[in-house]
Amino acid sequence: MSDGTEHRYRPDRIRLLHVDDDRAFLDVTEAFLTRELPSVDITTVEQPKAAIERIRAESFDCIVSDYEMPDVDGLELLSQVRDRYADLPFLLYTGKGSESIASRAINAGVTGYLQKGGPEQHERLANRVRHAVREYHNGLDTERYSAVLQALGYPTYVVDAEGRFAYVDEAFAEITGYDREELVGVEPSVVKTDESVEKANEALRSVVSASGPDTERFEIEIRTKEGDLIPCRDHLAPLPFETEYRGCAGILRDITSQRQRREELARKNERLEEFVSVASHDLRTPLTTAQTAAELARETGDPEFFEKLDDAHDRFERMLDDLLTLAREGDAVAVTEPTDLRTVARTAWESVGIDAAEFSVAASPTVEANAGRLRRLLENLLRNAVVHAGEGVRVRVGSLDDGAGFYVADDGPGVPADARESVFEPGYTTAEEGSGFGLAIVSRIAAAHGWDVRLTSSDAGGARFEFVGVEPTTERADRVDSAT
Repeated sequence: MSDGTEHRYRPDRIRLLHVDDDRAFLDVTEAFLTRELPSVDITTVEQPKAAIERIRAESFDCIVSDYEMPDVDGLELLSQVRDRYADLPFLLYTGKGSESIASRAINAGVTGYLQKGGPEQHERLANRVRHAVREYHNGLDTERYSAVLQALGYPTYVVDAEGRFAYVDEAFAEITGYDREELVGVEPSVVKTDESVEKANEALRSVVSASGPDTERFEIEIRTKEGDLIPCRDHLAPLPFETEYRGCAGILRDITSQRQRREELARKNERLEEFVSVASHDLRTPLTTAQTAAELARETGDPEFFEKLDDAHDRFERMLDDLLTLAREGDAVAVTEPTDLRTVARTAWESVGIDAAEFSVAASPTVEANAGRLRRLLENLLRNAVVHAGEGVRVRVGSLDDGAGFYVADDGPGVPADARESVFEPGYTTAEEGSGFGLAIVSRIAAAHGWDVRLTSSDAGGARFEFVGVEPTTERADRVDSAT
């Protein structure tokens, strides 16, 4: 806009430079404009060359100049002003008017062209000054706001009165995946979900109402060109208008990380409530048993009650360990690596330590997983099979037919269809000494990896736990490893 000199302005004042070689006319015009524009500060100059010096030394919001003056005429002055300030309002107010001068002035970039006259022309001049300065200030504000928004990198858009994008910046195009040219002229529903469009319309009705706020902030979802959904906070405000609505502008902020933090906090709070609920209920049973056994042991000295006391303490410790594990396993897996399912499964089986059972691994893939948490998942499933089906159970681990997951199956009694959802709930157990947390931990570990677990019947009629959504990293192996 300029040669680098910052053009400062006060929005509550109009600083006007009036250039004319007629001192009497300058005085009359100054008196009239001061009356019509109470916020105006007028500087009058009789020589164009002096005007150039004032423009270099001071800042003005508008220049009014005569055309026919000695040494330098109004168009020459306009040319010198435009070299420094491309957008500064310049009104040619001349007594010598012609179509030729008007045409040359317009081509040179004059803001307005008026012929001198009586009070009516002075009133027209005042109106033109007021309008030109308002537009100029708005333009300066727009440039400043645009520079700030560009520096911040926020996606910014403008929607016109017809409800179509009139402008989007590069950041907006980048977050949506479209080119700017693809978005200008189309409706926001191209990149906003139906629910988000309704939220925006409701916010717009609020900000344009007489009693509404100046801006509205609300959460929306942006649908990218690839079909992904990005949660954003939309800051919306109407464009300035007096009687006729001109449109609105908005700034988006990607709140994906904020939403993830909120969801994680909600999950942690849910697990905390679950921990407190289970601790206050399920742990009460072994505590009560221990208290009763201790009292009977003191009264009778019978070794049987001391054994019951030890058993109750052991069960309490197991339940507490499982409960703490359950609380921890809900956290998402941050680090994974290619993990051989066969190796982890065999290690898990060895840790279970049941010699009388049969175990095999068939067609196991290499999967993206946290090896330690995958081992715990398998240990809980293998231990669950032994507890519910007995030491003679046969357990098999293998790949799903489509290669996108694995299973753990046994030939035990299985799980009734109406109980298959309940078994994953914390505290659910049908075993007398079970903690009820083993399968809940399995479910948590699967979810932490982004896997889904479903319980069905195996070919032998036992339980079959299938894990889907597992990302394989190599081709499946076809051989079968067995351990008895």
